[in-house]
Amino acid sequence: MADDGPGVPESEQAAVFGRFFRGTAARETEGVGVGLYLAREIAAQQGGYLKLAPAPGGGSVFSLFLPREM
Repeated sequence: MADDGPGVPESEQAAVFGRFFRGTAARETEGVGVGLYLAREIAAQQGGYLKLAPAPGGGSVFSLFLPREM
């Protein structure tokens, strides 16, 4: 999924999936900082992971990877 928001600064990318983490660009919006943390935990319980990359032209791209069932 890609968005066209302010993006995640490189200095915050390592922490973005942390519990209760609120980036500097999100401090003025509602929320408690658990959405990406919970998504990562659910993905990990299924044997998968989430990945963050900058979007071309601004924003962020979040990718969810899950294992294929054999």
